Amino acid sequence: MQINLLTAAWYSNKPLTLKFPENWDVILIGQKKHSPLTDFDIKKKIRNPIGTSQLSELVKGKKQVAILIDDIQRPTPTEKVIPFVLDELKNGGIKQDDIIIVMAVACHRPATKEDFIKKLGMETVKTVKTLSHDCTKNLIYLGNTVRGTPIYVNKFVKDCDFKVSISGVYPHESAGFGGGAKIVHPGICGIDTVKYLHSQLKGVSRGSTLNNEFREDMLEVAKKVGLDFTVNVLINQNKEISHLYAGHRFLAHKEAVETAKQCYGVTPIKDADIVIANIYPFDTSLHFIFKGLWPLSYGKNKSSKVVIASCPEGLGYHALSLKSLSGWAGFHRRMKALSRHDIYSFIAQLKNKKTAFLFFSPYVKKRQLKKIYPGAKLFNTWESLIQQLESRHKESHIKVAVYLSSSLQFPLVSK
Repeated sequence: MQINLLTAAWYSNKPLTLKFPENWDVILIGQKKHSPLTDFDIKKKIRNPIGTSQLSELVKGKKQVAILIDDIQRPTPTEKVIPFVLDELKNGGIKQDDIIIVMAVACHRPATKEDFIKKLGMETVKTVKTLSHDCTKNLIYLGNTVRGTPIYVNKFVKDCDFKVSISGVYPHESAGFGGGAKIVHPGICGIDTVKYLHSQLKGVSRGSTLNNEFREDMLEVAKKVGLDFTVNVLINQNKEISHLYAGHRFLAHKEAVETAKQCYGVTPIKDADIVIANIYPFDTSLHFIFKGLWPLSYGKNKSSKVVIASCPEGLGYHALSLKSLSGWAGFHRRMKALSRHDIYSFIAQLKNKKTAFLFFSPYVKKRQLKKIYPGAKLFNTWESLIQQLESRHKESHIKVAVYLSSSLQFPLVSK
């Protein structure tokens, strides 16, 4: 049997054909199929917002507009949306020179020109000002949230008198779902703000309720910064826009999440001998593949765990990760900003859990993988990985569970 998967989001979206032994029972776990929205559909939804007036009406009399977009680590096809947002701003009397598009990278690596082109298209990059957020500079302090989070935000965004966001709504560890106010907090916040959010506030499991202090803190900061209009995007397994909810920062996002629960939820296979998680479309770098590792918690007690991720950027970067920093200076800085994620990761490594999997990627180097997942075993060819699995599983009947896009999915049942 053979199956086809997609890999390398933002770099090639390369189809990958995987062959399995004929006597294996291969079960494909994918979310519900949804056709992509047409340009007409997208335009109509943006012009008929939820819980607020039309964007063209809201911006009348405004002087400067910031459009916040998520970064290259997220698969949102912003290029399909941005022309209609720009048209609405133009209809409201906003000049092109008074618009700035800010990539809300939070504590990820700074955005490059190539990143902006991939997310927005060449024409938009040529004609509209762009800026990558930096979590270490050009920040303004706005006080603390009621939960104690120090609010440091991008001063260029704060200086604009109208803010629009375009972001994807995906299952998220801690927030339940991304999108909405998350584009502001942590998207355009300083490192101290992001550190406090991740280390001090209680979140929820992926695909869970929005009623949690992690999300509430985001909403408070977004209100204080002034997030005036949001475009919330859902995608299918092919990285195409399947749903879109525009309008009020809370109401539009809430509706998007209700749909996301129906689109992204899947039923795990608990008795699989082999569990395979394809991380696409969050497979840009090793730092972010954790978003698709949840299926490894399912399967038989001694089942083999396999992770597929292209990771064309290799290790990647996150300012809150010790593994992104080098030397004693970097170690000292990270120790001062230690987060729960690092602590949980360290404990998991000690217990030889979650990191003990077989990892398939044609591009990743062994030293890169070992730096962040020391218990994982690297395979650069699918044939060699299948040989390893065949040597482990000699039974007559082998059940294989393949999660076609695990980073977009969440389990509908508990472990």
